[in-house]
Amino acid sequence: MKIGIRIPAFAPVPEATAVVRRCEDAGFDAAGLLDSQMITRDVFVALAHAAANTSRIRLMPAVTNPLSRHVTVLASAIRSIADLAPGRTELWLGRGFSSLNLVGLPYATVQQMRDTVLSLQRLLAGEWDVIPSVRSRMYAGDGTPIPIVVAATGPRALRLAGEVADGVLINVGSRPDDLERARRLVTEGAQSAGRDPASVRLIVNLRTVIRDDREQARAWAAPLAAHQLQDKAWLDAAGIDANGLQAPEELGQLYPDFFHAEDWDRAVDLAGFLPRDLRAQLCDAFGAIGTPDDFLQKLRELQAAGFDEVYMQTVGTMNFPDAEIRAFGETISPALSASAPAR
Repeated sequence: MKIGIRIPAFAPVPEATAVVRRCEDAGFDAAGLLDSQMITRDVFVALAHAAANTSRIRLMPAVTNPLSRHVTVLASAIRSIADLAPGRTELWLGRGFSSLNLVGLPYATVQQMRDTVLSLQRLLAGEWDVIPSVRSRMYAGDGTPIPIVVAATGPRALRLAGEVADGVLINVGSRPDDLERARRLVTEGAQSAGRDPASVRLIVNLRTVIRDDREQARAWAAPLAAHQLQDKAWLDAAGIDANGLQAPEELGQLYPDFFHAEDWDRAVDLAGFLPRDLRAQLCDAFGAIGTPDDFLQKLRELQAAGFDEVYMQTVGTMNFPDAEIRAFGETISPALSASAPAR
């Protein structure tokens, strides 16, 4: 089982790198640095510093987007990171979130995602005339393998990932039915493009909070649980009856948004209206929220369903995931090693 973790580089770059080194020491396979220029330090500067100060862990922007940087800038930046971390650099690409809405830009369309992935592949291969009407090529494009992973939630994006990407970050929650539906869509996309579906990595995006006490974990994740109340279709599919509850208006007004709130403690307070049983149902449906043993059980369920790669999208942006790193190093990684088949 391969496990990556989200690291928000909200603090000075050396501090973020120290956290990435702790992740490497704890046994994580990968660390994804948040790309949101109004919230964090520049992701490629942070990745470069982390690359120069680690030796094993895979590194990627998690996730960048096609609009806040020109495709040639993305290609040159990730190729430069690969110089510092050869064989352990990836480019994760999504439609955008805070990096776009905090500067007044709309999210990228699926067509823009497609065009960007195809252009990135050609630029990194050193092909000529990638940019329409311009005679040029990227000098550093020498075919160095840099996997491109598309973050996807909806059907069109999931199919797109199967058609053109090396992998897909499946962002549909943690319910088995939802994950299986996502896998089918990726498979459809791969088959439509004449690709072997098995060649497309499937990475499950798990919104994750790990604490020694399950209720403490759920309390920390409660703002996300409250946000799910807005999605009636999702509630119905999950079989959750919220009895018409709605989150207080102030929760949605926290800066900069419900997921990256600078004052997360205030967000937790505002989400305190959720009854404990409902909060538990919501948390269980959208992520891995609980104790180290709970997280291990979720991993076993995913493995049984044929998923062997997970990205821990930790909750809270103005803090490092210290509790999750500690739990992984002390409990989860040793348990995974003990259960791995002998070679």
